[in-house]
Amino acid sequence: MDIFADNRGKSGVYRWVNKVNGNTYIGSSINLSERFYKYYSLAYLALSLRPIDRALLKHGFSNFTLEILEYCVSSQALDREQYYMDSLKPEYNIAKVAGSTLGYKHSPESLAKMRDFVLSDVVRNRKALSTKNATAARRISIIVENTATKVKQEYASLTEAGHALGVSKTSVSQALTNDRLIKKTYRVSKIIKT
Repeated sequence: MDIFADNRGKSGVYRWVNKVNGNTYIGSSINLSERFYKYYSLAYLALSLRPIDRALLKHGFSNFTLEILEYCVSSQALDREQYYMDSLKPEYNIAKVAGSTLGYKHSPESLAKMRDFVLSDVVRNRKALSTKNATAARRISIIVENTATKVKQEYASLTEAGHALGVSKTSVSQALTNDRLIKKTYRVSKIIKT
């Protein structure tokens, strides 16, 4: 089942259930697929202070189930969410009124929990690997040739070449883009990987 494709363009009410402690969260959206993309974005969750987002990061997705409680027309989504909030009393919902956090004040205990929040090792490792892969994907390997001596040197990144030449990464990038020499001596070219 593809949760994103199956819910594209649909509105309705959903529930997260923590398999570790039984706590739940009730939510609704006029586009469930878009909402679920946010939940599965570690970058989005890491910036959020909502208890459900913190719990997803802490316990990991494998310790939660995501249920569709009801599909409905978009104009009824908040009303139906309120119905389920009133009847199921979800622990992770901080507001008592569907769709609004206006006027909500965190208790000293919840503020302390948010301050002391620690990511699970699995999530922390996944986040580190994701950052490393993204950085590697942006890295451009280059060759710097001394036009006077014809000596060539390979560098794994623009930053590394900049350090070796005593210039900024931006200067190396501009020399590469505009086919200019650096310090009137060094020609920069991209390594084409095959």
